[in-house]
Amino acid sequence: MFVFSTYERLASESFPGKIENIHDSWLRGALSKLLISEENLESKIRKSDERNNIPRIPQHMAERVDFRNYYEPRIISIGPIHLPKEDLLQGKLYKDLWAAKYVQGADFHRIQEVHRMTRQNAYISMQFMYLDLLKNEKLASAYDHPPDGKMFATLALVSDGCCVLHLLEKSDNSFEAQEELEISIDKLLWMHQDLLIMDNQIPFQVLRLLCEDQERLEKCLGNFLQVHGIQTAPKLRRQNQEEQELRLIVQGDNQEEEGNESDPLHLLDYLRRALLMRDLETIHKDIRVKMRSWHLRKYRIGTIRELRAAGIRVRRHSNINSLYPTFNHGILYLPELTVDGSTAHIFLNLVAHEIWPGFRNNFAISSFIVFMSSLIDQPEDVKELRLAGVLINELANDKEVADLFNKMDTILVPETPLFAHIRDQIHVHFKSKRGKIRMLSWMGEASNTFFRSPWTIIALLAAVLGLVLTFIQTWFAIHPKSS
Repeated sequence: MFVFSTYERLASESFPGKIENIHDSWLRGALSKLLISEENLESKIRKSDERNNIPRIPQHMAERVDFRNYYEPRIISIGPIHLPKEDLLQGKLYKDLWAAKYVQGADFHRIQEVHRMTRQNAYISMQFMYLDLLKNEKLASAYDHPPDGKMFATLALVSDGCCVLHLLEKSDNSFEAQEELEISIDKLLWMHQDLLIMDNQIPFQVLRLLCEDQERLEKCLGNFLQVHGIQTAPKLRRQNQEEQELRLIVQGDNQEEEGNESDPLHLLDYLRRALLMRDLETIHKDIRVKMRSWHLRKYRIGTIRELRAAGIRVRRHSNINSLYPTFNHGILYLPELTVDGSTAHIFLNLVAHEIWPGFRNNFAISSFIVFMSSLIDQPEDVKELRLAGVLINELANDKEVADLFNKMDTILVPETPLFAHIRDQIHVHFKSKRGKIRMLSWMGEASNTFFRSPWTIIALLAAVLGLVLTFIQTWFAIHPKSS
């Protein structure tokens, strides 16, 4: 009762007239504690939202066994979250080497700015994370026992930032990248996959501070996109030094709403922007806004084979920069998609980025994955997309692609207007041409059954010939020719 009585006294002083008339002592104490704790709770919520420098993978996705390989770096750790893992300490040799090479040509004034910003409030959450890591004796020894979390965060941010910039700058299309980075091609590919992991990132503002030359920074970012098959890079907004410092001090690395006017959060967020470069206003202008459903759902419209049987054709979208499908006059236009060894890393980490509570967005990438997972169920669906020029398969076979999208089919997202509109368009198409669709469905089933290969065609012709000969034999048996 001592705790409750203290809360009751504080609540009576702060909120007079609120609890005096409550006779039950336990209820009066509980409400008093709730009133007094309101400010503390709001402070905790704000702090949890501000810890966005390096957000963690959402727990329900990180614990999935079949997703784990896509959320664990293999060689290199960026930031504090994966730093204590002993199997990644080998990557520190590459980090130190590449950071040293970048620092040789860097402006030491920029590095001093990173140090100053780190010691201010911009990266306060990272300071606590690095401070916890100092308890690991082996890790602290690898970094020469820094005196506190601030110095450790400064050292790690400078080392990671310079390492990432040197890696991206040398990862162009030339054949000398392996020699300049002094690494084998397989490890280099794994490192680029490590840079896609959501909680293995470095704040973008650190890269800005370390690379003052805007053109040089954009070249590094362009190389990063080209490694993953993206040719068009969004331009960065130019900002002067005073604006950059004010943004860091006041906002930290916080970006509550998506938009291309401000800098991305990190490399993964920059890749997401590159995939969503098309102007959404031109897409949504013809969409009738309906009351939004807040249920998590999947956009079930049928597989490619079911759509084809219903008379819906699939074509490749003419806009190569568009990730958004469209439906018009019975034709479903889909963006060109290359599926290779990095596709799962890109998509699953972008999904984790979009569902992170601190990032407000329209779930565009997640909705696209759910939409494509609805279209692809069997290897035959992948084959149809390949023949339509929509999908480029760089995996071993079509079954691997189908298995990948079936694995991602467990993702649930809130309904978004664009994909809900396409689903409704297809359903309206079904209703308006139900009789014709039924006939086309029968014809499609007959085509898939009897004309899917030369052998089935030969078997069909043999069966028809057998029926004709049987009919002729029966006819002459009933109507024999007179002698």
